[in-house]
Amino acid sequence: MRGALSRRCASLLAGCAYIAMPGLISAQEVTADAGEPIAEESAGPARIIVTAERRATDLQDTPLSIVAVTQETIESKGIEDLDDLATFTPNLNITGGRGSGGSNPQFSIRGVSGGGGATGERGVGLYLDGIYIPRTNGSVLRVLDIDRVEVLRGPQGTLFGRNSTGGAIRYFTKRPEPGVTEGYVRATIANMDRHDLVGALNVPVGDDAALRVQGAYLNQGGWVTRGTQELGKTTDYIGRADLRFEPTSDLTVDLGFLYSDSRSNGTPHVFEEFDMRPGLEGFWEGNYGDWLNDALKLDGQAPIAAYNDPRIVIDDFTAPGFCLIDDFDPDFDEQCEQFDNTEYWQASLNLAYDLSDNVSVSSISGISRLDNNSNLDWQYLGTERRLNEITSEVFYQELQLNASLFAGAVDLVVGGSYFHEKSFNDQEVVNRRGTSDTPRGGPNANIPQPNGNADLGLFHRSDTETTQTSDSYGLFASATWHITPDLNFTGGLRYAHDYKSYESTEFAHETFTPAPGTDRTTVNSDHNWDQVDWRASVDYHLTDTWMWYVTASKAYKAGSYGGLEIVDNIRGEDQSGEFLLPIAPEKVVNFETGMRIEAFDRRLRFNPTAFYMLWTNRQAARQAQCSGQVGCPEPPGFQIEIQNTGDVDIYGVELEAQVFLTNDFWLDGSAGYTGYDLKDPVANSGPNLFPGPPEFSFNVGATYIADLGFGELTFNANYAYTSDQPTHPTETGDSAYRLPAIDLVNARIRFEPDNAPVSISLFANNLLDNTYASYATRFGGGYWDRGGPLAIQIPESRPERTALFVVRGKPREVGLTLQYDF
Repeated sequence: MRGALSRRCASLLAGCAYIAMPGLISAQEVTADAGEPIAEESAGPARIIVTAERRATDLQDTPLSIVAVTQETIESKGIEDLDDLATFTPNLNITGGRGSGGSNPQFSIRGVSGGGGATGERGVGLYLDGIYIPRTNGSVLRVLDIDRVEVLRGPQGTLFGRNSTGGAIRYFTKRPEPGVTEGYVRATIANMDRHDLVGALNVPVGDDAALRVQGAYLNQGGWVTRGTQELGKTTDYIGRADLRFEPTSDLTVDLGFLYSDSRSNGTPHVFEEFDMRPGLEGFWEGNYGDWLNDALKLDGQAPIAAYNDPRIVIDDFTAPGFCLIDDFDPDFDEQCEQFDNTEYWQASLNLAYDLSDNVSVSSISGISRLDNNSNLDWQYLGTERRLNEITSEVFYQELQLNASLFAGAVDLVVGGSYFHEKSFNDQEVVNRRGTSDTPRGGPNANIPQPNGNADLGLFHRSDTETTQTSDSYGLFASATWHITPDLNFTGGLRYAHDYKSYESTEFAHETFTPAPGTDRTTVNSDHNWDQVDWRASVDYHLTDTWMWYVTASKAYKAGSYGGLEIVDNIRGEDQSGEFLLPIAPEKVVNFETGMRIEAFDRRLRFNPTAFYMLWTNRQAARQAQCSGQVGCPEPPGFQIEIQNTGDVDIYGVELEAQVFLTNDFWLDGSAGYTGYDLKDPVANSGPNLFPGPPEFSFNVGATYIADLGFGELTFNANYAYTSDQPTHPTETGDSAYRLPAIDLVNARIRFEPDNAPVSISLFANNLLDNTYASYATRFGGGYWDRGGPLAIQIPESRPERTALFVVRGKPREVGLTLQYDF
């Protein structure tokens, strides 16, 4: 098996190197860990020092697949959040969640993803200044006052622990500098009512300390109209303060506090197709479509057209403005206004102490809290409202010892970590139903039965509270043996113990009746898991500037629970935990090989990587039929549950390179390919990974600096391509859809005058004004043409009614940025 894997990785690496070496050039501008460029004797990109191995190493000498970008690169490419970062990072895919938009992004590296909400577990670890963030808040991820961002691709379990099966994303903000007074103020204006104001200030506090503060007000207007709302509109308030104290040359103390308040109008969605053929009246009457149809007819309007009714499929940037939540009048009302608001704060204490020239210890401590409140329209027709309240309280502690042993022959890292989280989710789902009937009967019958309540009040489909407590302990060790000046071996182990308790309560509502004498039913369970992660790597320097490595590594994603499942309801308020079954941890084993190449006096940098990963016990959302069971949502007769959905083999390549044609003109770009082989399409409900990664992605860019004699003018242009991707496990049927490929061009011009601490930038994102979608869902038959018990047999001649909605990408944005440095 390993021989086959090695041959496949070797052939992938050789092939991509052969194809890409002549012309595909990409990488990132880089700087040292403290943000200051390292002096170079030759031309070419600056060095960067990364800490992906829990110690400082040169990017080109690190046997991992890493993309490291600095604030300078972020500004030159117009990268403003993780969405933009993914556009220019191969095999990193970040999309907004359904309904929540960018305030709850979903992460995928090499096709490994998952998680979300209050209790889900991600497959990509996210760290801010060393502190693990289990729940995502969009405003925290705005790339402001950043020293660098490291994207580590492939399993990182040994050094970073749980939930890094796909990789890890590490944010490093700029640190205070004692003895230095400096700062900046930056203002941006653009179309679509964008106006930002960002500032930072570093000031000394005595001789041995410094304070760095940052503030930001970011306002982005919406670009999709729905009733009286602008969908996509977001306003962020961000503030942070960091204090660094260096009482001796051996001890560094960092205190930090971050606060953010993000307010969003939700996802900028539109309908691209609304196919109710052969019609909603008299033919297998549906659910959501029929209820809206009832409301329109009672309002004196025409019935819904069989295909693409112009009140629903309007244009690329207008969503239907119906609202039935307030009453059965379809006119838009504030009760249907979407919102997704998040407050987040984080406090941290980091200590670093050099015990000697060869031994150091460090401690990272952090606490955080996230509060999210949202109102989401799940079908986007004004017939359903989902009110969510999510809270997450986290404590994180890590201890680490670094040592250089045997006269530098061995570099050792040992440490331990503890993670605690208590999360809570309160969700209420309500419908406004019409009077139409839904079909119930045998294979050839159409026996209508009422499945609506017209204007008799809101119909509750769900009223649930969920609480989860997670504790995770980890011990790890990693050592690099420098066998010769050119040959190194790295090995590492981590032991992890996870404990999770889960409790879910369903309150009485129209589709759920608790045991007599109670108004709720509670189920609970707890479980322990133990895991061992590992890594083994060999790297060999063929020359001073050519390095080749092979790596095998393993990581896991923590076990979880799939949701509330009440089989009986006869025991009163407390139900047995046997009906709430835990989901086993998923695991990823990675085989990887790559080269890190610099040539032509370092004017060319070329970094190819090939990988093959074995993904077992994959946790994924799956549509589970439940019609007729206690607590099942009717309609559509199924619910979404997290389950183990079989094993997957994932393979691919990554390329980054950069070429300096002159000291003032360089090209860069990157490319990625991800393929996969599902071992059990039945368990997965189809042949596609869901969410599915794009198969191909690449970008190319050019930068030119012109010396005008009185200042510098910098031109930068970038083109990024992402191939189409599946949005459903199936390739056929009424829910199947592939999101079309995306082409984006960004351009920037920046002027920096001599002897003046200012810069002026003109920018255009999506310069060609392409209309595209970043996310899509096709609602199938369960929403439009069936209801009732699971035993129903609908004839094959029934229509496959579908509705396709997409999250509309931002149109062309043109703006101006003015920055003043002091």
